[in-house]
Amino acid sequence: MFTSKVNAFSHLGKGLIILLISAVSYAEVSCGRTQKIQPVSMETVMKAVHDYGNGHHPTDIRSKTLADQSSLSADELLNDTDGPYQKHIATLLAQGDFAQLEKEAQKVRADKSRLRGGVWKLYAVYEGLGKPFTGTTATSDWEVHFATLKKWIAAYPESATARIALSRAYNVYAEEARGGGYADTVSQSGWNLLAERTAMAKATLVEAATLKEKCPYWYESMQIVASSEGWDKPQARELFDQAAAFEPTYYHFYREYANYLLPKWYGEEGETQAFAEEVSSRLTPPDASIIYFEIASLLACQCDKERDSLAGMSWPRVKQGFQDLSLTYGTSNLKLNRFAYMSFIANDQLSARNVFPQIGDDWSGRVWCSAQNFAAARAWATTECVPPMLCPDLPNN
Repeated sequence: MFTSKVNAFSHLGKGLIILLISAVSYAEVSCGRTQKIQPVSMETVMKAVHDYGNGHHPTDIRSKTLADQSSLSADELLNDTDGPYQKHIATLLAQGDFAQLEKEAQKVRADKSRLRGGVWKLYAVYEGLGKPFTGTTATSDWEVHFATLKKWIAAYPESATARIALSRAYNVYAEEARGGGYADTVSQSGWNLLAERTAMAKATLVEAATLKEKCPYWYESMQIVASSEGWDKPQARELFDQAAAFEPTYYHFYREYANYLLPKWYGEEGETQAFAEEVSSRLTPPDASIIYFEIASLLACQCDKERDSLAGMSWPRVKQGFQDLSLTYGTSNLKLNRFAYMSFIANDQLSARNVFPQIGDDWSGRVWCSAQNFAAARAWATTECVPPMLCPDLPNN
């Protein structure tokens, strides 16, 4: 059976977070000193959201396709949460090589290059900057990480990348405090720390909005804040609309808002599916089908047998999206695992049979949650005629 542990808030958590955000001033401990962080009003935040893209026009440069990436190394083409490219970025930060970080961020922001599997390299830059290089959660490591990011800001006061990286780190720090369980498993201290650290991320983003240099990831970091704080739907939608207008092909915006609309967060049944239909109908190929696939994979791969579903999604369109993604940007281990799992729950044995050999034994815990789940689905894919619902040893989907 699949685990019921989900990294999401319930509506109970939303109400508590809003209460905390509205009532508390926040303290940040850095190098033994305490700095008070005053809450930022939603009026100020929404003005920053509305004004951030003023004067910006998306360029006509297309994201680099698989054919355009021949100059990239094999390591750079890999796509995992902690893949070689992200680790390279983390190493540059640990070494204090702020000049190279500035150069790399500006380059990938301009050329819109992607890792294999379609992940924007810009997204991967901030993933590499979002947590201590050591990979541990010790307080001392976080203090060193924040201190290093602030040295970068001091050295490059006009850098959008440095401040947005700091906001990303605060968001990761907040998620760590909350934990990955349901709302009723979170302690009062966990809620308090979530609110405090999310407020730091938000204040940092409002500060970054005043800089001349702009970056698409500013919106994504604010989307994470919106989910953590439980923004009202009109506010969350305005944030998404402004983000999509700033960079229409940055698919990570679409996944963040689709995630916000899941019933386990702040949406109702069918809202994520309706959103997928809406945005894919107004985008052009191959982005339309690829983003449809990305949203479908979010619905299907929640690591919760009670929620994993493709209900309301067109399976032929999902398959087309995966095919277009593969042809345009190649496939990664993560995307292969997602499609294999989606084929399993869609009861498409032929598609599953084609994709499992590409995965081999390199199963993703983010998708399958256990080796047993992966092995059972792979066994079904290689069986000639047994539907998964008749196999007692397989996960109940």
